Amino acid sequence: MTRKHYNYHSRNSVHSLFRKLPKVTINRLGREVSKLVYSHGLTYTDEGGKTTPITLTLRPRVIDSRKLKILWQTILTLDEAFQKLSRLYFEVPSLPELFPFAPQELDWLSMLESPEYNPGQIVSRWDANTTFGDEDWKEGSSFFEVNGVGVGGLWYGPACADVTLQTIVPELGRLDPSFRPTPLPDMRRLLLGILLSQRRKLRRRSGVIALAMEKASGSNFIEFVYIATRFQKWGYETIVTEPTNFRLKQDEVYAKGKKIDVIYRDTTLSELCMLEEKGHNLEALRLAFKRGQVVSSLAGEFDHKSAFEVFTNPIYASYFSSRERELFKRHILWTRLLREIKTTGPSGKVMDLIPFVLKHQSELVLKPNRLYGGKGVMFGQGVPRSVWRKKIESSLKEPGDWVIQQLGRLRTKRFFRPDGRKTKEKNLYVVSGFFATEKGLGIVGRMSERTVVNVARRGGLTPILLIK
Repeated sequence: MTRKHYNYHSRNSVHSLFRKLPKVTINRLGREVSKLVYSHGLTYTDEGGKTTPITLTLRPRVIDSRKLKILWQTILTLDEAFQKLSRLYFEVPSLPELFPFAPQELDWLSMLESPEYNPGQIVSRWDANTTFGDEDWKEGSSFFEVNGVGVGGLWYGPACADVTLQTIVPELGRLDPSFRPTPLPDMRRLLLGILLSQRRKLRRRSGVIALAMEKASGSNFIEFVYIATRFQKWGYETIVTEPTNFRLKQDEVYAKGKKIDVIYRDTTLSELCMLEEKGHNLEALRLAFKRGQVVSSLAGEFDHKSAFEVFTNPIYASYFSSRERELFKRHILWTRLLREIKTTGPSGKVMDLIPFVLKHQSELVLKPNRLYGGKGVMFGQGVPRSVWRKKIESSLKEPGDWVIQQLGRLRTKRFFRPDGRKTKEKNLYVVSGFFATEKGLGIVGRMSERTVVNVARRGGLTPILLIK
């Protein structure tokens, strides 16, 4: 047993402790963790309906309470900025170009201007390349997107931590008794808190909570099932249903024979419009949005990647507070909707966008404006110049569909991860997703051997725990 006390506020300190474990112990822990992923709901169902276990790294990442508090306040401020976009959309003439909604979507969004509209709350997750070590953590967080609808990982983050606290932490504690990490705020409880808060605001108590996701789309429906089961365990009646199942009965919204108080949705507005085009009647859901019964509200639909152009273009600076502008400058990656235009570049100088994009290929990333799950992302540094040029030219023929973004620092960390009956040590790319409410900040850690880090693209999870 080693009695060395590590400085867990520094880079790679937990990894150094983990490597003190005997190889036979590491392999045993890998097998134990691989078994527990099923019982803890750490699986993913892809678009083809195939369910597979999610790989977890064995050693956790850690963050101390001081850094957590600063990041919590940062995310709350960014949330305030994000929530302004739905109002600015109708006030600033240039913004509709940045948010290319279809006519059917605009029909729904017109509710935002109705005096009868009761705004609901937004559940949002900010994704970033981050480090938590003392060396460069404060300037080392670069946010590359915000998700405002159907935020994934709210089950995975705390469930991943549960597995690690059950298996890995006790072994590391035997090596160093001072290593006593605890869970971060539980994102499942944070979500429940938002739903109960909205229910109280609406003065509704006699109905149930509904988690709405279109199962047929191949979405990861199982995560909602696990969340509903946990809400039930905590004493709150919850159902999982599809958005097409809501019906009006005596001016109230029902699903599965239950009167609904509040709905947490995964389905985006564009997907709802497609359901209507197929002939589904969504009048009950429209009314629920209008009454403020749906979380995220319609304001969550402005989570296009082009939202970051609003945050990083100085022509919009006056719409945000000095604190918001400070955080944009420090943490938000320069982003522009791809089009022929003169605009400011990352340095602040005015330039022609397309020539800049072609010249600075290795410093940029091309992304679909509205897709999720890492689909369609192209890193300029990873392709021949001819391929990059051809992709830019073809993307220009799809107005509003693509953004160009500054390449943030791609962080890799050394991890042990299960691989069959043995465990291998590998360098993996890591990103973090942050979900904040007034009650606290939850974090879900993701990792991959690929530069596009996403569970939907065969990535995995890395547990993040709290230290003193």
